[in-house]
Amino acid sequence: MNRVICHTHWDREWFAPSFVTNEWLKELFERLLDLISTKRDYRYVLDGQTLILEDLLSTAPEFREKVKELVRSGNLFIGPLYAQIDFRLSPEVAIIKNFELGKEDVKKFGGDASVAWMVDNFGFISQLPQLFKRYGIEGAFLWRGVKLEKPSIEFLWESKDGSSVKCIFLIGGYRNLYGLSRTRDLAKKRLKHEIEKLKIFSLSGFVPLLDGYDLDVNPEDPRDLLNEEIELSSPEKYLNEAFSKIAEPPKISGELLSGKYACVFPGTLSSRIYLKRQAYVVGKLLRYVELLSSLHNERVDELYRTYLKTLVHDNICGVCVDTIHRKMQSVYKKLFGSLEKSLKKELKKLATHLEKGLYAVSFSPFEYDHYYCDGQRCYRLQSEGVGLFKVNEFDVTRSDETLSFRNDHYEALFNEDGSLDVNGIVTGVLHLERELGDCYSTDTEEIDFSCRVSEMQVERAGERHKIVRLKRIIEAEGVSIETEERIIFDESPLVKWNIIVHASGRNYLLSFITKSFDRTSKVFAKMPFDVVERDRIDTDLLPQNAGKNLNSVLLAAREVGSIRKFPFQGFVALQGEKTLAVMAKGVHQYEVDEEGDIKIDLIRSVEWVAKNNVRGRTGDAGPLMYVPDARCEGTIDFELAICDLNTDVRSEEFFKWFNLFDDPPMLLSVNKRDDRGLESLKFFSGSLPWICVENSELLVYNPYSKPMHGLKPSQISTIPIDVVFPDRGDDRAEVEILSSLRFPQFVFKKITEHELEQMKEKIEIIEEEIEQLEEILKGLKKNSREYHMSRHELLSKKRTLLELIISLALNRGKVSKRLMRKLNELRAEKRIYDYIVELLKEGPT
Repeated sequence: MNRVICHTHWDREWFAPSFVTNEWLKELFERLLDLISTKRDYRYVLDGQTLILEDLLSTAPEFREKVKELVRSGNLFIGPLYAQIDFRLSPEVAIIKNFELGKEDVKKFGGDASVAWMVDNFGFISQLPQLFKRYGIEGAFLWRGVKLEKPSIEFLWESKDGSSVKCIFLIGGYRNLYGLSRTRDLAKKRLKHEIEKLKIFSLSGFVPLLDGYDLDVNPEDPRDLLNEEIELSSPEKYLNEAFSKIAEPPKISGELLSGKYACVFPGTLSSRIYLKRQAYVVGKLLRYVELLSSLHNERVDELYRTYLKTLVHDNICGVCVDTIHRKMQSVYKKLFGSLEKSLKKELKKLATHLEKGLYAVSFSPFEYDHYYCDGQRCYRLQSEGVGLFKVNEFDVTRSDETLSFRNDHYEALFNEDGSLDVNGIVTGVLHLERELGDCYSTDTEEIDFSCRVSEMQVERAGERHKIVRLKRIIEAEGVSIETEERIIFDESPLVKWNIIVHASGRNYLLSFITKSFDRTSKVFAKMPFDVVERDRIDTDLLPQNAGKNLNSVLLAAREVGSIRKFPFQGFVALQGEKTLAVMAKGVHQYEVDEEGDIKIDLIRSVEWVAKNNVRGRTGDAGPLMYVPDARCEGTIDFELAICDLNTDVRSEEFFKWFNLFDDPPMLLSVNKRDDRGLESLKFFSGSLPWICVENSELLVYNPYSKPMHGLKPSQISTIPIDVVFPDRGDDRAEVEILSSLRFPQFVFKKITEHELEQMKEKIEIIEEEIEQLEEILKGLKKNSREYHMSRHELLSKKRTLLELIISLALNRGKVSKRLMRKLNELRAEKRIYDYIVELLKEGPT
């Protein structure tokens, strides 16, 4: 018996904002309830995320009890995740909260979810199998990112700690049996064709047949057309039945980031970088506030729900229309303001236990004793882990105009072009390329550009620190960039490099390069809960023509040629005899070339959500919509650091300094009427990076190559946190945060009337092409092969036309719900025809 899973994939924000798609949810559930009322054994998967229910009930609360009934009866499958976030870009704490809140919601609605449904995420991190196990998830349905030498629908996915989960690889996508009721005459032929195509990749004899699509509001029962040839299944039932037939499924270990069978869109790592910078800062502040609030048994779950909505893959990847991303900025700004107040409130509570003075608020679990410069002051940091520690000593300023610095870790000397020699490497090189891609994919070529220094001088210096101010101007045809840079030296091995970029122009890629001259060392990148080793270039991709068997199932876009851009969270390192690392906050795309140049991509300026004929990608990726905000014209700031150490990248010594960069201390002024109190408050310390508070314990992981504090290498676990506060001193302590996180502001430039006129011209051209196709269609025999092929082309043109019309309206500040609904219906019709056209290639219908 053939098994079909009915579902919807709910892109709550993409070409339409959530206030539009939320209205469609009510229609979906009305139809779903009608369908189940007549077919009590009908089953439906709600995209694996409970956020959809939150959206539904925000506009139609009357559905709450009906939804609970559907979940309890086994008709509706929800969770186990709260939201379909992007795992490459979301911080560790967000990934944990996504599991926690999803599990909480599933329980609240009376469900039980043991299989993850992640059919359109743009790749997966290496530690997901361990996290799945931690939250009671035994298997997963996946599409993008899978990298198998010999494709197999069934496989085991392992983490470094040995955790493994059963996986179903949707090699044919998540919509291969969608819309049967709209192609009734072809329903049985489509079923037979899909089975024939997919069975060669199945070890169990089962093939995944999925009836559902993006934002589908018309659930159907395929049994009405296929009768006894199929039965409806669920993710858990399908997974268990399939694996019961297999003795030794193939195994994959590590991250799933390959575009071999379906695109993972590396360009999304750098699209709209201002959003990623804002997400980073808000995530950090939220994590700090949660930790301090937990000391008084307070929770911040609702703030995490708001934050996680911005990390849904289309949102944080920057592939939505400008209207949605501007709203994201507002959400980030509001969250930041609220969290700043909460942080000050929590620190004020803690200050009642301290004597008056200046304190370093440390969020790093490591101990430090050295002079630290935060860009404003240089003081002796004496911390013993996470807590508040008295600051008593400051570096004395002195006159020093030399453009060099030396400490126990490095010698640094500036070059005339503004770059910096550090221990034989050259860093701080700014590089410009022409960008020909879109929001999804990067496609660059070399261009002529100039980079000149307009100012380079010592801003301030002391015995143990120095700050150099640098300004540069970068120009190319149609591009003008000015930078304000501050390079900060102190007693640590970190050279901190802060850059404010004032950007004007479009279609370019600006990178920060560190020249290591190292052609042989291994490349390591920090990712959530792990440090992964990667090749410099990924060439394990299929050719444009993948062969008959694969061509028939790989209908969606995939990456071809080679991949040079990869994700990271925190640092990229070359490790040979030493470890050279480039660290960055809220920047996620890097490249290490054959010569050893480490390129951190700062700004990738594009103008379209998706467009045709992007090199390195087969097919299109999304709607043809003009998004001028994605040009990133405006002011954006970046925080980087360079670190060269005689130690292993997976060592305590390296992570000590990385944590100092990623979780820098804040300077706090405490003022009280009396001087009673302590000189420090220590919460916890150790070598294990901490993520968040979970069930009154501290969630940590072991990134090292040896056991640490009872944890195996790569293990994620909790450790007790037991903070006992002494009696308070003066309850009326006043505090001022002298060095805190800054919100990365970004101000947009308005679209010009000339650009709008160009869009209107594109619309007129496509309208003419549609008229010509409609005339051709009139002369063809209906339901003939030629008719269907021409109709498929016509649907593609109509979809593109509507995308441009909506795009034009959005850029004029108008949101047309009617046109967005029409586009959604047209996209569905065109997607169904993709499968009809592929079926026609096998012969006459």
